[in-house]
Amino acid sequence: MEKKRVSVQIEGRNYVVITSDDPAYVHAVAGEVTAGIRKAAQTGRHLSTRDCAIITAMNFCDDVHRAEQKNKDVAEKANQIIRQSGETGRQTRELKEKLTGAINENTALTKRIRALEDQLHTLIKENEQLKKAAESKPLENEKKFEQTVRDKKTEKLMGYVPMRQYSLFEEEGGQPSAPNQATQAIQNSQNNQNNKYNPGKKHGRH
Repeated sequence: MEKKRVSVQIEGRNYVVITSDDPAYVHAVAGEVTAGIRKAAQTGRHLSTRDCAIITAMNFCDDVHRAEQKNKDVAEKANQIIRQSGETGRQTRELKEKLTGAINENTALTKRIRALEDQLHTLIKENEQLKKAAESKPLENEKKFEQTVRDKKTEKLMGYVPMRQYSLFEEEGGQPSAPNQATQAIQNSQNNQNNKYNPGKKHGRH
């Protein structure tokens, strides 16, 4: 920016300041210097204008140093907040990852619970079916027993006697046997009848 000459008055004396700042700002600074000199002069001691100006300059320097230190403290706090924000951001990301993992695990557990509930319902239905089958089976056995009792009573009324059938030509073990007495009697009877109707053969006629 272009520099310019600004005329100011401090304690009755004119000063020319060459600066690129706004003239209003320069006049404001000159006014603060005048106020500082007058304040130093009101301390009760007999000080010259030069001494008051030096004291004012020292006060201004002290204010500047304090302001700079304050700015440093503010900057350090700002950096600390930034670091804490970064740490907070890292912790936030970790918590977000843990939350995502917990949500996924919860979803998987929910699916598993639903599958187990379906299996439980299936087992309950199968149990009910087995229970009904077990309840109906004694009735079937009871009906069979009653039918057997009725059959036995019917057989007894009809005089039924279980008999084993034997072959005339087989003995125990399924082997052929010689004709027994009943078979021999039947054969003799048949021979007598044949002789009755063939008398010539009986007396030896030819």
